[in-house]
Parts: sequence; C-alpha cells; structure tokens
Amino acid sequence: MSGNKVSRDDTIGFGLSFLDVLSCGLGASILLLLLLKHGVAEVASDSTQDVASRHARVQQQLDDRLAEKAALEAELLVSQSQLREAVEEREALTEQQKKSQQELLEQLSALSQARSDLETAKETVTDLQAQREAQRAVTEEAESVAGQTGQLGGIHVRSDGVVILLDRSASMLDHSLVEIVRLRAAHPHYRNTAPKWVTARNTVGWAFKHVDLGNSFQVLTFSDSVTDVSGKEITPGATIKWLTRGDPGNTFREIQQSILKTEADGPTNLEAAFEVISTLDPKPKQVILITDGLPTVPGTARLRSIRGCSSPARLSPVCRARIFDRAVKLFEREFPKTEISTILLPLEGDAGAMRKYWTFASDSGGRVLTPAPNWPPI
Repeated sequence: MSGNKVSRDDTIGFGLSFLDVLSCGLGASILLLLLLKHGVAEVASDSTQDVASRHARVQQQLDDRLAEKAALEAELLVSQSQLREAVEEREALTEQQKKSQQELLEQLSALSQARSDLETAKETVTDLQAQREAQRAVTEEAESVAGQTGQLGGIHVRSDGVVILLDRSASMLDHSLVEIVRLRAAHPHYRNTAPKWVTARNTVGWAFKHVDLGNSFQVLTFSDSVTDVSGKEITPGATIKWLTRGDPGNTFREIQQSILKTEADGPTNLEAAFEVISTLDPKPKQVILITDGLPTVPGTARLRSIRGCSSPARLSPVCRARIFDRAVKLFEREFPKTEISTILLPLEGDAGAMRKYWTFASDSGGRVLTPAPNWPPI
C-alpha cells in the first residue's frame, strides 16, 4: 500500500501543470483571436483601397473613352465637311465640264457657220456676176412702154391659159429686212401702202391685162398657204378650175379690187403653190410668178428633213436654195411644157435668188424681170 501511495507533493505538481496548460491554451486562443481580427481589418482596409483604385482606373478608362469618342466625333465632322467640299468641288467640275463642252460646241458651230458664210460669200459673188449678165441680156429686150422708164423687160404674157402667182409673204413689204420688221408691227394701212407691196399687187393687174376677154386664167396668192383671188384658202389636195376673163367677178376692176385687199404676211411656200396649180386641166401654158426671193417652206415636208436646214428661226442661203430646188423639181415634173417667167422684187441679202430664178425661167423658155420703182403704171 505504501508503494502505491501518491504523495501530496505530486498532486500539487500535477494541478499546477494542468493550470499552466489551461493558461497557455487560453492565451493561445486569445492570441489567435487577436491575430484573426487584425488580419480581417487589414483585408477590409485593403479591399476598400482596391475598390477605390479600381474605380479610379475605370473612371480614367471612361474618361479616356469619352475623350476618344469626342476626338472621333470631331474627326467625323471634319470628314463630313471634307466630303461635302469634295462633292461640291466635283459638282463644280462637272458644271465646268458641261460649260466647256457647250463652249466647244458653240465654237464648232461658229466655225461651221463661218465656213458656210464663206461659201455664201463666194456664191454671192458668183450670183452678182450672173445677175449683171442676166440684167444685161434682159435689157437688150427692154419694153418700150410709156411710164416704165428703167424697167427691165422681155416678158411676153400669153393671152390664154395663164396662171398669175403672187407671193404674199411678209418679205414682200419692203426690200430691207429692218423695214420689213418695222412694217410687220405697224398699222395695216402702212403695210398695205408699202411701195414694194403696191408694186407687187399692181403687177398682177399688169399681167391680167394681157389676157384676152373670154380666155382662161387663174390668179392665186401664196405664203404658208394658197388662196384664190377672192382670198379663200385652198386646202391641200383640193382641185381648182380655170376662170374666164369677162365672166361675172372676173373683170379687170374686180380682180384688181380683190388683190388690193390682200395682205402680206407669213413665210413663202412656193412648192404648195405649184401643187395647187398642178390640179388645173388642161395644164397652164404660162405661169407668171411675182416674188422677191427664194422660198422658206419646203411644201408639206418637215424643214429638218432638208439637208442643211436646222431651224426655221435661221434659214441659211444653202437651205433656201435646196427648198427652191424641191419646188423646181415639182414644177418640171408636173409642167414639162409650161413656160414660167418671174417678176422679181429683190430682197436684201438674197442675191442668190436672181441666178436661181434666171436658170429656172430659162430652162422653161421664160424670162426674169426686175422692175424699176413705180412700175407698172396701172
């Protein structure tokens, strides 16, 4: 028993050791708690700083993006402005190109017109020479009629089967183009008393006097349309008949009064006049044409279909000559045995008319007469 007996001193030593252990455990626990608390504070502090740092970085990135956006928008505005300027510059260049092309076309047209004018000038010189020769030839056969001083004669009017064609276009008002324009705007009284127009209408009476009583005749006037002696328009395709001098309405006084009512206006359609008289049966023996120059309307054909004719507002001498040639071909086809003589009241700037009408008349056995002022004495 004595061997297994625990002494008091051993028990006290054990108790102190147990307390030491407990104290150490408690101290370790407290230390652990202190360490954990201190670490969490540090982590929390670190997290707040990190968030702030990240927020700053994000804000900086946002600011950078906004700055980039503003820069891009500024560049876009500059690009749009440059694009507009480029478009405007292109449009200006296109307009300038069109203007240059138009100027080039105008220069080419002017060059073509200059060449045409040169050819016209050459033709005018030739025509003037032919006109002098024609006048010299006609003068050799001058009529000796009282009051007809200075007249170029040589026309013999037949007594039967005669057609008298009077050109009543606006150019018959005067020899000068400027005066024609003035008279067209004037009162009808001044147009009807214009010297050239008076001469033209009196010439109808002069020719009509040569038709014997009881013989056949026709008196027609023409411009852009054809009318009979009473002033009634003859529609295209209509036929006409011969009149007899001396019948009611067909005396010299009545014919003269009807002609005096005729007014000059419009263009010249010689081909239409030839179409109308082609319906006469039998064909006329002689046609007396009273006109002042080459025609300006090609029958029923379109003007642009004639080579060299582009616009009715500006008819070149070449164009008018081709229109005249069409009328001549029609006459020669329809009236192979008919004589045509022309009483020409020259128009300023139409020197080629004399040569054309002289050739036309000569081929049919006719003549061309250029009357002096105050002729004929009616």
